Amino acid sequence: MSAKRVARHNTLVFETLQSRLGSAPQSEFSECRLFDTDGSKYLLQREQDAPNVFRVSFSLAGFTENAAVSTNLASIVHELQTRNESVCRVSTGQGTYQVKFEILCDRLLALKPAQQLSLFQSVASVRADVLCWPLRQQLIVLKAAAAPQHETVVIYGKPGQPILGKQNQDDCLVVFPIWLSDGTSRAYTNAFIQGFAESRRLNASGDAPQCSFTAGPAPVPVPKAVQDYVNEAKGGFVSIVVLPRHVKESTLDEFVWTLLSFHDHVQYHVKCFKALIHGRMRKRMQNMILELGQAKTNKREVLAAINTN
Repeated sequence: MSAKRVARHNTLVFETLQSRLGSAPQSEFSECRLFDTDGSKYLLQREQDAPNVFRVSFSLAGFTENAAVSTNLASIVHELQTRNESVCRVSTGQGTYQVKFEILCDRLLALKPAQQLSLFQSVASVRADVLCWPLRQQLIVLKAAAAPQHETVVIYGKPGQPILGKQNQDDCLVVFPIWLSDGTSRAYTNAFIQGFAESRRLNASGDAPQCSFTAGPAPVPVPKAVQDYVNEAKGGFVSIVVLPRHVKESTLDEFVWTLLSFHDHVQYHVKCFKALIHGRMRKRMQNMILELGQAKTNKREVLAAINTN
């Protein structure tokens, strides 16, 4: 079973930007609203009074509850502006939208097609950039060999799914509480999680982080703000140890997004495992029905032969 990789960028936003702002921008386009899987919103629009500007506004689901993001929004916007300053103006949004991109169409057309696609992908990755900010900063501090932090840091991925992070002297421990919906999912998930942690322990390579599973309690102190959430994590805790050698500048964004997508990775494989087991059960049931039907046929043939004799 191959691993399911969660894309950093929103495919619908990327394809909309590509179709509307490609080699021949469509000036008649006015407004479009798109939604992500967690409820985050995108507003794409071009106003008649500014046809050279294409706006993309982003609203993060659960923004007010995500203190690590809301308190650092200005820093996040500044980094996005630095990354896209040649073609975009990035600022804090208005109303329900937190981040606003203003793509300058005349500068966009001066770029090569590969550069345009890179820009579209960067804009469509705004949700990942915003969510990854707290954990990314933790790993940057780790790479700088800063002093350890004694308090556990709460990092939010999807709404209602906090991740725990604790920086030690030589590593950063990232702890994922596992939430389960029912007893059946619990059995499947526990089997997958334990197998996942064991395979990482036995087949650990020089580049792979160390992984372990704990049925409970949490391996790090839990802040009071998320104790209720963490106490509902009946599936145990998965701990990943991140070392400075894992934090490379060229792969940092993808590495952080992979960590934040761990819950999606688990849910995908649990569903696949369920489908595999159910498929095997249906196949066995069909074979049993065929065997019973064959047995009934043979019984009728034997009785008919006895009556004839």
